[in-house]
Order: sequence, then C-alpha cells, then structure tokens
Amino acid sequence: MNARRAVIAIVAAVAIIAGGAVTVRTVLGKIGGCTGGVTISVAAAPEIAPAVRTAADRFTATEPEVNGDCVRVEVTAAEPADVANKLAVRAGGTINVAAAAVPTPADADVPTVWIPDASAWITRMQAVNREAFEADVTSVATSPVVVAAAEPVARSLGSPTIGAAQVAALLAKVGAKELQVASVDPRRSTAGLAGAGLLYDSIVTDPKRLVDMVRAYRSIAVVPDTAALLKAPAQQVTVTSEQAVLTGGADRTALPLEPAATLDYPFAVVAGKPRAAVAAAELFRAALGTDREPFAKLGFRAPDGSTSAGFPAGRGAGTAPTPVKPLADPQKIAEVLGYWNATTAPSRVLTLVDVTSSMNRPMATRAGSPARLEVLRKTATEGLGLFTDDSELGLWAYGAEYQQVVPVSQLNQGQRARLNTAVSAARATGSDVCGLYETVLAAYRSLKEGYKEGRSNTVVVFTDGSNTKPGMSLETLKLELERATDPTRPIRVVLLGVGPDVRKQELDEIAATTGGRAFVVTNPDEIGNIFLQALIRSS
Repeated sequence: MNARRAVIAIVAAVAIIAGGAVTVRTVLGKIGGCTGGVTISVAAAPEIAPAVRTAADRFTATEPEVNGDCVRVEVTAAEPADVANKLAVRAGGTINVAAAAVPTPADADVPTVWIPDASAWITRMQAVNREAFEADVTSVATSPVVVAAAEPVARSLGSPTIGAAQVAALLAKVGAKELQVASVDPRRSTAGLAGAGLLYDSIVTDPKRLVDMVRAYRSIAVVPDTAALLKAPAQQVTVTSEQAVLTGGADRTALPLEPAATLDYPFAVVAGKPRAAVAAAELFRAALGTDREPFAKLGFRAPDGSTSAGFPAGRGAGTAPTPVKPLADPQKIAEVLGYWNATTAPSRVLTLVDVTSSMNRPMATRAGSPARLEVLRKTATEGLGLFTDDSELGLWAYGAEYQQVVPVSQLNQGQRARLNTAVSAARATGSDVCGLYETVLAAYRSLKEGYKEGRSNTVVVFTDGSNTKPGMSLETLKLELERATDPTRPIRVVLLGVGPDVRKQELDEIAATTGGRAFVVTNPDEIGNIFLQALIRSS
C-alpha cells in the first residue's frame, strides 16, 4: 500500500469510527487535489481577464467546495460582442454587433459567468432575452470612459474633462481637418457607445442639427479594437477607457467625459446552468469582491470608483474616487445605436416622387411659398449627400401610372449624377390622378426581389395628397403588403406627405403595415430635417 492510499484508509477509518460519512472522492479532493468536482467557465473582457485569472488561481488555492465537490475556475479572454452574439443566438434572437450571427452554441460552449466591460451588454442582451441571466448582477471593477489625446491636443481643449464645449471645439477641429476622432464601432465597444452618446447628447438637443450629427458620426475613424486605438497618430483623439490609457497609452492623456460614463465590468451568471455551478459562481463572485490587488495593478478602480494599493496613477488619472455611471438605460442605448447604424451603415432605398399636377401648387398657404415639387427637388438633392458611397439608391416617378426613372444601383459618382439630373428634370404632369397604392406595392415587390442583407431596405414615398386612382383599395394594398412581408427580410415603407391636402391616417396605415413611419410636413423649411429623421428612425 502506497503512502497516499494509507492516508486515505486512515482518514476513512477515523471518520467511520467517529460516525461520519466520508467518500473517497472527498478525501482525494482534500489530500490529492480535485480530479472532478464543479468547474465554472468565465468569459471575461480581454483587458480584465488577466486580473480575473489571477484572482481565480488564488481562489482555487483556498480549496473551495460546493456540496463536498471542489470548485475549479477556468477563465477565458473573450470580446464582449462575440459572447453577446453567441448568447443571442442561443436565445433564438440576434444582436447587432457588426458581425454575422454564429451557429447555435452547445451548452458546453456557453460560459457559466460572463464579465463584459459594461452593464450596457447586459441591457442589450436582456432586450433579446429578459431571462438571460440570474437575478444578481454586480460590478467587479470600474474604469471611466475617457477621450485619450496627445498632451498638446489635450491642452488646446482647455479643460480636464470633455463636455459640450469641448465636443464643439473637437468637431470644429475635425471639420478643419486638424484632428480626427477614432473609436471602436459602438455596436462592439461600450467606450465607443459612450462617445457616440456624447455626440448625440451634444447635437440632437436641436433637431435642426441632425445633419451635423450624421456628419459627425461619419467623420469618426472606426478601428477594430482598443489596441489599434492606442497606436493612433498624434492628430487622432480616441474614445477609450482610463484603464486602457494607463496600461497602453504612454503618450496619451485621459480626459473623462462630462457627464461621466463608466465601464463597470458586471459579473453575470448565465441562466440555465446547473445549480451547483451557480453556487460555485457565487463563491467566486464573493472572492472577487475581496481580492482587489490584481485589478488595481492593471489600472482598474473598485466598483465604487475608488482606487487601492498598486493603482498606477498618472496620464490624467488620479487616485481620488470617480463617479460611477454605467451605461444601462435601454432606451438611450437603443436610440444611440439606431442613429449610429442608420447614419453609418449602407442603405438600399427606392424613392417614389409624386408628379401629379397638384405638385405645382404652393407648399404652404403663406405668400411666396415655393411649389411642392420645387421643395422636393431641393430635399432630394441635399438628401443625396447624406448617403454613404456604398449605399444603393433608385428613383421612380408616379402619377396615374408609375415609371422607373433611375434603377436602384450603388451610389458611385455616375449614379449620383444620374439621380441629380433626374431630380432636376422632374416635372409635374397635367393630370391629378394619383396611383399611390399600386405604386407603393410595385416598389415594395421590386425592392424585395433585390433584397440586400446588412442594409436598411426602404421605400421612401413623397406625396402631396392621397390615392385617387380607381381599382385598388387601401385594404387591398395593406393585405398585399402583409402577404409580401418576410420577417427575415424586412422592408419598410416611409411616407412623407407635403402640403395641406395630405391624409395622414391613410399614410399611417400604409406605413404601419410594413413597420415604417409616416410624416406630414407643411413648412418647407422643415422638410429636409424631417426627411433625415424619417430615414434614421425607420432603420
């Protein structure tokens, strides 16, 4: 009998004499290390994974157990966007992380614990599956979102924080080609989302400045990851975290956002895991709450924003506590991501322009009001400049009949010229018979035939009245649109009624059938902004 088996026999004999119940597995766990037990897998954001792994090793060394089984923790560095993609597919849904959906994962491929960089991911996942996680989600560390800038640029902004005034100064420098803003795509990065949110808050307070926000979003240089951000040239300012600056941005100064935004690294236990694994995860959560050293050394603050021994202060980061304001408002997150996606992603749009004789009438009743068609020409020409070069646009005209004027095609220089020429040459017909219903249905079917994944496929309709052509009723149109609808290939119809003769209810019913929107405009000065809102809100 070898020494290990002798010890096991002695311990077992003592336990039996004492009336205790002991198993060989328990003895092996206590003496020779675990050969089985409970293993929990932890998927942690790459920047925090080393600290979590160190804490896990220390935790395992204490020989934790659940119901007599030893606990083992396996930590993997994983981009939050990739984990979210996997969890969304597992729940039977999708999440916009600027990547294709992955195959449905096996249970073994889904972590027990997820530590993304921010609560925004928990919020976004719960929009897909309200029961994605166990109830208790708590922060294990924090890091303020900052604008990282070279020292001369930071000094030129005149403030240690970035608020509305500094955003205006930055945008002015960007417009003058003196600076460029860089960020990871907000759909994949919470720091990027915070930066996009700051622009949104600074600009969209005035609806007339919506075009400015589109231009601001499109001016951002999108990079693949934080490592690329930290290699940015001196003329680029980047949106990242204080922790990233402390550990990799030697030539950068961290300027926190005002109002503050925080990466709060939530500890979320994935729902549907065995109860023993859940119990083991709770033990590990408690251990992370007391072992602060690995996190402080990597530049992370405590969940309350404070620092502890080993925190590498400098480069704009002090040791005083910072306010903790996680990004977790579902409505705000959805709005910012919606605007970002609509303004930066390519679109596929078929525009229908009403050319009935009434389009020659004034837009408004006031003296000097321009003709409705003239207003639409100006709107279409200006609107063309808001679409990305990889978008696809086409143009139809309709009155008693509809006709294809410019086929849907990629918006290269030639297509822009064709569209501008067609818009400039548009003339109202001599008839006021309007085949709105049959035109909308034909356009919907046409766009569906050439449907493109990853784009906002939209029919945009300009009209100054209602359908007056006999034959198809509104109920028939709605029924045919419902029959043509494919939830996996959504096409929205957005209608803009111009002038006082529009029947808003009719437009609302058509739009609602496809998940689109209807707008009525009577002031010619407002149509450009409303047109842009229509495109963005339907995306």
